[in-house]
Amino acid sequence: MPKIKMLSGAGFVEQEVASSSVGELRDELDISSNAAVSVNGTNTRNSTAINDGDFVAAVSNDKTGGRIISVWSV
Repeated sequence: MPKIKMLSGAGFVEQEVASSSVGELRDELDISSNAAVSVNGTNTRNSTAINDGDFVAAVSNDKTGGRIISVWSV
């Protein structure tokens, strides 16, 4: 199981996840289907694999433009 670092406030919290794809990570971490997810700075699809060392960010747009939900380093 990969260990990820999830942004929490101004720091990162290490967390172990069972996900091996963006879609699985959405389900596991309850990331909205409306949120854009990027891996290593590139927007992705749910089928995109998550590998050790990847940087993953989830962003959801709101009326002010956007807000970061969380950022991970896998």
